[in-house]
Amino acid sequence: MKRKLAIVICLVFLASGLIRIFAGGGMMGLEAGWWAPGGEFAEAMTDTQRFFGERKVNLVGFTPFTYFGYIMFMGVTISLGAIGQLWRKQWGLTLIAIYLFSHGALFINFMEINPKIYLWGLSVAVAAVLVWANREAPAKPS
Repeated sequence: MKRKLAIVICLVFLASGLIRIFAGGGMMGLEAGWWAPGGEFAEAMTDTQRFFGERKVNLVGFTPFTYFGYIMFMGVTISLGAIGQLWRKQWGLTLIAIYLFSHGALFINFMEINPKIYLWGLSVAVAAVLVWANREAPAKPS
């Protein structure tokens, strides 16, 4: 049962990572002028540009383009981490931890606590469950 739970968590992490990769790449392309898909991409870009314009703090100095590159990086780390954990590889947990730290660092970078912190907290809790659920059962003594 624990293994099935670990697989479900990994699949959710993988899906969320692929969404970050797709959305981040799409938004980078839009910002760079490589394409103009319109619709939700254009609306999200307007919201992002407004967000950057309203920020008094941006410690790293993100631009919308570099921010979306960072989002893609986060997507790659959580996706590869999920794949690693599907195979029960320790490096998978390391990549998931990098994702969690990267996501948390965004709150620090912008000195902004917003409702997305609940998603981050849920991700931390689910990652802890994954650590527990994906442990191999110890061998029984003969």
